[in-house]
Amino acid sequence: MAKAIKVPTVSEMEEYLKSFKEDPIHNRINDADHAPMHKPMTMRIFKVIEADNLPDEVKVSAWSFCKQLTKFSHAPVSPADYKRMEKYKGETDIIDILLKACDGYFPDPAFKYNFDTIGFSYSIALISISDHRRADCIALLDRVTQYYVKTKDDWYTVLLRNMQKLEKEYPDLAPFKTALETI
Repeated sequence: MAKAIKVPTVSEMEEYLKSFKEDPIHNRINDADHAPMHKPMTMRIFKVIEADNLPDEVKVSAWSFCKQLTKFSHAPVSPADYKRMEKYKGETDIIDILLKACDGYFPDPAFKYNFDTIGFSYSIALISISDHRRADCIALLDRVTQYYVKTKDDWYTVLLRNMQKLEKEYPDLAPFKTALETI
């Protein structure tokens, strides 16, 4: 019999993080089942899930995705890093969630330490290769690109690398690469 996966709610995550922060010795559990709770992208994803009242099977898929993101130690760099997202290409519920979770999520210069570079960059990589709701994916990538062109925030290099690595297979990403190269 397969073990049931316990997926925390947003309030359970917030309570865990609060108690973790209040414990100076960090005696709280911080294992593979708790690590995703420390990532801002996880919270954004689960706030979308709760706002949209999505079913349990979507929560389990999203939790699995978030746990996978915690295994990565850096934003995607090599083609192999980008290939990690291919297994999620067919998970349309995850794509729908990421389209909302990534929209408007930019590093605030005053609070960059709280920006989930790894989670966001892999989410953008997945959106970049998704065929599901491609027009919406392209529209989000355009908004993200325009933000970085306007602000010239140094995170643009991660986004530029995304476009450089993927444009050959996804030619509709080329305009974003060109725009980012003007910075």
